[in-house]
Amino acid sequence: MLVAILVLMAGTGAFFALGAAVTGGQPQAMDEDDRAVATSAAPTADALSPSASPSPDPIVPLYFSGTGTWTYAEPADTAVFGDAGTLLKYNVAVENGIGLDADEFSAFVRATLADARSWTAGGAWRFQQVGGGDADFTVYLASPEQRSYLCGSQNTTVSCRNGDNVVINSARWITGVEHWDGTLDTYRQYAVNHEVGHRLGHGHEVCPGDGEVSPVMAQQTYQLAGCTGNAWPFPDGETYVSGPAGDYNGPDLPPDDFVDQ
Repeated sequence: MLVAILVLMAGTGAFFALGAAVTGGQPQAMDEDDRAVATSAAPTADALSPSASPSPDPIVPLYFSGTGTWTYAEPADTAVFGDAGTLLKYNVAVENGIGLDADEFSAFVRATLADARSWTAGGAWRFQQVGGGDADFTVYLASPEQRSYLCGSQNTTVSCRNGDNVVINSARWITGVEHWDGTLDTYRQYAVNHEVGHRLGHGHEVCPGDGEVSPVMAQQTYQLAGCTGNAWPFPDGETYVSGPAGDYNGPDLPPDDFVDQ
């Protein structure tokens, strides 16, 4: 089984880092007051909506466990990207011990957000990666356990966004989901764009019709619901693909578990 897992990880392009530096401490979890704020806020801002586990097997293998400490990536390029709109500064952190490289993850996040099909296309947002100091949000690549901690939820199977924490679950990063009809890289692009979209104030949308392109804010980790998988808010670089507001609401999650995907 372990050999099969390692082959799968290598075949899906998982990033392995030997001797990654241990920097930073464990981020603060939400306290009860923070949870009250998060669950009472508008769903397009701070509230986290229910979503589903992408895996029929909820057991998370031990190799997805990390140390609870973080390596913050130093940006290879600090230039602002995007032509107009509000500037948001972000940083990138990868949990130590999960075998994934902070610089490679950072480069992937930057390439995704800087793509002409991503959130800068609408002219409302610009982004700049910072290596430290003040940031408007942090993109974390976290073990399932730390994903649960960062988002104040017992869920360990999906990614999430909680306030300024944009959290990509390492289990999903490594394996994707079986029903995704693109490559692992396009699934990863979807995960980054979807969770950053929540940080920008977007709520969940659903598939507008069979055979149509899925909105990036649909819970595509759950299902495609008849749409084709889509990683981008502006797939043609100009037009935002939207659908009706709504959730796919996974049957395996309790109704009070505020998670995302």
